[in-house]
Amino acid sequence: MYNLTRRMGVLVASAALTFAALTGFAGAAQAESPILGTLTLSQTSGTVSDTPFVANATTSAGCPAGYGQNASLRVGPVGGQSRLLGPIGGAGDYDSVGSITLPAARSLTTALGATPADGDYEVVINCAGVPVGTHPKTFSTLVTVSGSNWQVKAAVATTTNLQAKPWLFAFEGQQVTLTADVSRGAAGTVEYLVDGISVGTAPVVDGKSVLKTRALPNGLLQVKAKFTPDDPRLFKPSVSAICYIVIG
Repeated sequence: MYNLTRRMGVLVASAALTFAALTGFAGAAQAESPILGTLTLSQTSGTVSDTPFVANATTSAGCPAGYGQNASLRVGPVGGQSRLLGPIGGAGDYDSVGSITLPAARSLTTALGATPADGDYEVVINCAGVPVGTHPKTFSTLVTVSGSNWQVKAAVATTTNLQAKPWLFAFEGQQVTLTADVSRGAAGTVEYLVDGISVGTAPVVDGKSVLKTRALPNGLLQVKAKFTPDDPRLFKPSVSAICYIVIG
């Protein structure tokens, strides 16, 4: 019985290693987003004295499980302490909804305690629960203050270019290397799609993402690379043009 169990364990481990070798992955660590999600403001620009700053702000998702007892809309310098822009939302169940909308009641100047200096500020909705406390990440957007005006900071557009090696043709079972070049030094992950079906993901390192695989199906294949930024406040996603390759 011991030998049978041991053999089964070896077979399972061997199968896992074979799959990793075929797909080119062996548990590579993926980057993690610094935020829970994005935050959409009801206005995209205004003045630092507008009261309220905006009518409301809406999250891209609900709070994480266990952190839905209350939520609050806040603002502060990027990386600094944030202050309340409006009343704390105490309706509860913020972790069982698709999104959260909270109103603002103060101007940027009032919330920050002084007329803000020029620069970037972070507007967030945070999530909290009992007994876990406040979640370390927030739903977030960035605004840029210039003089007496502010506007939402626009994410930078990116481009993704895909190349396959070998180019155009590979034999069945032959290793194919897919390389995506992502512009503007954006951090994130690239998902590789063959005829619309995902065949794997790989992180962007120094502007490049690489996936090696021996598991592509036979036939004329349409391959795309889809870039997703780690921080959607800073960079926009992008998709490559189609790359054709024949496997046979």
